[in-house]
Amino acid sequence: MSNTLLGWKRLLMSCVGTASMMGGVLLAGEPYPHTEEWYQMRAGDPPGQRQVEKKGKLWPPFPRPVGREQTFWHKYHHAHYWPHPYVCEDRAYIQNVVHQQSANGWTVATTLHDYHFNPETNALNTAGEAHLYWILTESPVAYRTAYVAQGRSAEQANLRLASVTSAAREMVGGELPPILLRHDQPLGRPAVEIDRLRQMELQAIPRQRLFTIGTSSGGSGGGGSSPLGSGSSGGTSGSPTTSQ
Repeated sequence: MSNTLLGWKRLLMSCVGTASMMGGVLLAGEPYPHTEEWYQMRAGDPPGQRQVEKKGKLWPPFPRPVGREQTFWHKYHHAHYWPHPYVCEDRAYIQNVVHQQSANGWTVATTLHDYHFNPETNALNTAGEAHLYWILTESPVAYRTAYVAQGRSAEQANLRLASVTSAAREMVGGELPPILLRHDQPLGRPAVEIDRLRQMELQAIPRQRLFTIGTSSGGSGGGGSSPLGSGSSGGTSGSPTTSQ
């Protein structure tokens, strides 16, 4: 009988405690625990261990989230789908960087640099016409924009822009892709300079020298031995010859 009364007493105390806690939750304006609204309110809780202060120290000592622990179902969700969705932002950042690098590369590739124009008349030279034709016909449509190096003055920029526009109409006609001016610092070296460096490199290559290994000179009898074999006679050992 006493055990039964003790059990009822514990049950009554737990109910009172639960009711008191629920009353505090309702007074705080929060949804009833373990309801759909309550789980939605807790959905933004960060995962992982919480940092607490105990005995004058922070546990753990490195930065961690604070506040209430996640619910069981939210912990299970994070463990099941980890690292999603926390990698989405990092992946989006890397993709944006790659797209920006690709766009910058195509901008350089579709630019008519200073060496594509005649330095006196600012008209397109042969190389410039060939490069413009490639831009208008073979470059990807998404990056099909002809950029013109505007030079050092407004007059030079206008002459180059007019020359490129006129040449583009003659090549393809109809509606032209955008033709824009831009400040440009050409990358690389002129072809004449590269050819001169290559010629200097070829001239600096030393002549090849081949060495033949023979037997020792002279001697009576069967002669000496050779590093490549025995029994050969005559000849000069280690004499260099120049290939013709």
